[in-house]
Amino acid sequence: MQQNLTLNSLQTLLYFPFRDSSSRNKLLIASALGFASFIIPIIPWILVLGYAGAIMRQIIVDGKEVSMPEWGDWNKYLSLGGKLFGVSLVYSIPVWAPMFLGYFLMILPAFLVEFLESTYRYSDELVGVVMLFSFGGMALFGLGMFFSLIIWFFLPPAFAHAAAKDSFVAGFKIREWWKIFKANIGGFILTMVIGGGLYMVFMFAMQIMYMTIILCILLPFLMAFVSAYLSIVISVLVAQAYRDGLTKLEVQIV
Repeated sequence: MQQNLTLNSLQTLLYFPFRDSSSRNKLLIASALGFASFIIPIIPWILVLGYAGAIMRQIIVDGKEVSMPEWGDWNKYLSLGGKLFGVSLVYSIPVWAPMFLGYFLMILPAFLVEFLESTYRYSDELVGVVMLFSFGGMALFGLGMFFSLIIWFFLPPAFAHAAAKDSFVAGFKIREWWKIFKANIGGFILTMVIGGGLYMVFMFAMQIMYMTIILCILLPFLMAFVSAYLSIVISVLVAQAYRDGLTKLEVQIV
């Protein structure tokens, strides 16, 4: 059944992880895993991703209302989270590869000056080399930012498809998830605009807290909590957009 995103439904969505004490406790477990990622890399966040994926499957596959499942089957969350992490990682290669290379090129002139200054001094050759690397680095960095905007809109249907099928490979079956994305492109765009807006609001709040000494101490805990909360809420938004796309696609076929 298609579910239109209204102000009331959005408010319900934002509040559902705090709906009762059981939901709040499950959110705290996700937050604790997020904080653990500061000590143990990757694995805790894979579990959080798997948990968010399980919520998506409840919506897409089981057709259930939004709820916080039990933190029981850790192996299932680790397996599903690993697949979703892999999908995100592969799709993000066009983003981080040019950005990493661009950053390297931008800082490289600082080291080159030390080696070349004795030979070229401040000659045109040295200035040309520095300018070439600097502008080349900025161009690559900008290219990575451009790709990030594209992937921001195209990753959600691939991510949801992988979660629905519980398959890493499904995330790259573009023909399959593209039909669903195309059937509800407006819903997916609205979903990512809302998700991006929530992210910007929380990041702005984090920046303000970073400026205060007392709240700065609490920042790692708050970042873990906010990251877990956003992962769950945005996953629900994506799952609902994917489910609505499936519904529209079935209507079109019939």
